[in-house]
Amino acid sequence: MSGPLVYIGGTWRSGTTLLERMLASIPGFWSVGELVFIWDWGLKRNAHCRCGKCFRDCEFWSQVGDVAFGGWQEVDADEATRLRAVVDRHRNLDRVAGLRPRGGLAADLTTYQDLTSRVYQAVQEVAGASVIVDSSKTLNHALVLRTFPWLDLRLVHMVRRSHGVVHSWSKQMSKPGVGYGEDARGVVGPRSPAWAVGMWVADNLMYDAFSRRFAVATRLRYEALAADPRGQLVTLLEHLQLTAPGQALDFLDGASADLRPTHGIAGNPMLFDQAAGVSLRVDDAWRTSMSRRRQLMVSTLTWPMLKRYGYSAAPEPVRGRGLEASSRPRP
Repeated sequence: MSGPLVYIGGTWRSGTTLLERMLASIPGFWSVGELVFIWDWGLKRNAHCRCGKCFRDCEFWSQVGDVAFGGWQEVDADEATRLRAVVDRHRNLDRVAGLRPRGGLAADLTTYQDLTSRVYQAVQEVAGASVIVDSSKTLNHALVLRTFPWLDLRLVHMVRRSHGVVHSWSKQMSKPGVGYGEDARGVVGPRSPAWAVGMWVADNLMYDAFSRRFAVATRLRYEALAADPRGQLVTLLEHLQLTAPGQALDFLDGASADLRPTHGIAGNPMLFDQAAGVSLRVDDAWRTSMSRRRQLMVSTLTWPMLKRYGYSAAPEPVRGRGLEASSRPRP
């Protein structure tokens, strides 16, 4: 039996980057970033690994390719990228989850499962870590990983107040590492408030509906993690049924953290800043930067789910529990 894999799911801009980097700084934990995009960003684009090197020049990922396939040159990058795009679509969620026959998706899904399984097994072998951390976010990919009988999967559903997510998507973000080869420049966004609200609602609703299909699953609020990182990480590890060395959280020092460099794929721009002493604070710039009219619009469209996650519908400071567990005893 392989070691556990912590899968961080949720909608984009919800603080998954922060959680991933924190977990990756615990001794024995190893982050792979958003591994779902290894075919697109890594193999096809040869974008930058978070270590700073291009994917094909990174020693870690070169070893993974050798173990999994006898070298990345043995993989058809265009076909692997196509398979990922097909399997990872919202409209195919029910087929991936087994709620209805696979139909025309069967052949693509089987091939994609084989490619994905070989990569994850190689990652565990090369990393030699006790716990792998994956922040791929998408539910379809989590459900694919769930089909591997050898994989000990633990799910974290990360949520952030809808106003914060909508505001984040309203800005243009520089994305280091998303360019091709040596061109590491890239820009993402902005997106309309309607698009961001729709994505926030859809992604979180899907995780609410499917989290019970995972043997161990828990929910964590971004705001609680940023406000009380040590307390929330201790509780999170308990809910995920994971143990860590006694000094595992020594990288945290009050409101700052000495986060360990990683070899992750893709992700938020903060992942490419490997400087120590990262400041930990709740990013609530939306409170002053978002117009009252837009705040009211977001509150009106998302208030039932805000209430479900413990937020007030009105834009007031968040209080209460940060972490909710829905785990079941493992056999």
